[in-house]
Amino acid sequence: MYKGPFKKFFLGRTTHLIPKIMTLAVSSTVLVAMINIDASASAFGGGGSNSVRTSAVNTLTSEKSNSQFSGLVKRWEQWAGASTVLSPAKPASTTTIVGGSSGGGGGGGASVTITTTSQTTTTTPLPTTTTSNPPSTTTTNPPSTSTAVVTSTTSGPITAGPSRSQCLIADPVANSLSSVQSAVTTFDNQTGTKVTCLGEYLNSAVQWSDWSNPWIVGSSGSGFTQWVAQDPQVRQLVLQVNLIPLSLENVNNPLGWEQSCANGNFNSYATTLGNNLVAAGLQNSVLRLGAEMNGEWEADFVGTTLQEQHLWATCFDNEVTALRQAAGEHFLIDWNPCACTEPYPWADYYPGNAYVDILGLDFYNLSCDAPNTPVNYSQLSSVPAGLNSFESFADAQGKPMSFPEWGLTTSPNGDDPAYIDGVGATIANNDFSFEAYFNIVNGGTMPLGANTPLSLVEFRKWFG
Repeated sequence: MYKGPFKKFFLGRTTHLIPKIMTLAVSSTVLVAMINIDASASAFGGGGSNSVRTSAVNTLTSEKSNSQFSGLVKRWEQWAGASTVLSPAKPASTTTIVGGSSGGGGGGGASVTITTTSQTTTTTPLPTTTTSNPPSTTTTNPPSTSTAVVTSTTSGPITAGPSRSQCLIADPVANSLSSVQSAVTTFDNQTGTKVTCLGEYLNSAVQWSDWSNPWIVGSSGSGFTQWVAQDPQVRQLVLQVNLIPLSLENVNNPLGWEQSCANGNFNSYATTLGNNLVAAGLQNSVLRLGAEMNGEWEADFVGTTLQEQHLWATCFDNEVTALRQAAGEHFLIDWNPCACTEPYPWADYYPGNAYVDILGLDFYNLSCDAPNTPVNYSQLSSVPAGLNSFESFADAQGKPMSFPEWGLTTSPNGDDPAYIDGVGATIANNDFSFEAYFNIVNGGTMPLGANTPLSLVEFRKWFG
């Protein structure tokens, strides 16, 4: 989540759709008013409403040419039940993939130009991907609220096992060491926890040069790298890293970049990224590679077809292999979909156990199917792409789980101790590597504190 003005919120280190959707609520009121006023204008003829909607959305999305924001508008339109899709149409487009030959790295290599149209059906043979058959979905009863004090987290580093490390996604006033430490200390004192890992976002890279040499390894990230350096055997960063920079984004038809990546054209960038992270002292980081890939708001969205999803998995495999070429790396790779989106079968885009250390699920207390309706923990868990099915899938792979992002939202549930209790019990009773509470006021998210007194009590009970 980005720290700064509204424009930078969408341009910068943005994350999960839920905080974005809440921030958009105010601007959506203006948008709806524009639609209602202008839809009857005779200048637009019979298609006036559609034209005005498209114009309004294009104005909103002009702040960010890549469709991270327009993806949000599409999701918002679906939730609002509008009859007209607000996203831009899918005209024929040309995407230039900058990379090397199909057999090697991308630095300085040839460009591949791919023309795509939304009406074209591609029949390229599927690549070979290591996947497992999806297990049957199981629905579990919500954990009962307990009055016993249960310690489910540790003060040690994240491992590919039940380390249950306490992580934090915070909002330091500045990127200095003192500011980062202040955010950690405040949270520790408030919750009785011992934070050993911090979540941050590298998904604002526009070009490959930004992607392979991200802000976290430069002066902007010095507060975080210095915090890790104070106790490098214990402290870690959990970094969201897209598979591609924003310049390659094409959520309507990701086949072009996916095929190029599956051919190995981006491998050298991934190795460079790995080397830069190691040089910055971040060799023990957890990498949420391609996080929330099953949501159209992400630049590296998996796509809707089986071919696209298989290619995405092969791309993931290639980049993990390339990252592990960095000398001195000890990265943990977290494969991290989102519970709040379409129920694409997990196995269709799972990269295979050889390329994944942890299976993570982003899991807020808000229903994407009914965002204005209060929901309990059991309802959140039992949706088709929810926690129950994900737990079954992780068990079938023999891999530990994580909650790389979880937290409260202001509406409709607000202060929700039952949700905190459910998350706490799930972590305590299962094979969990870590959890990272999203403790930032951004859009509709709620930090723990004076506005969440009941949830804070439950959080201290489980994690303090």
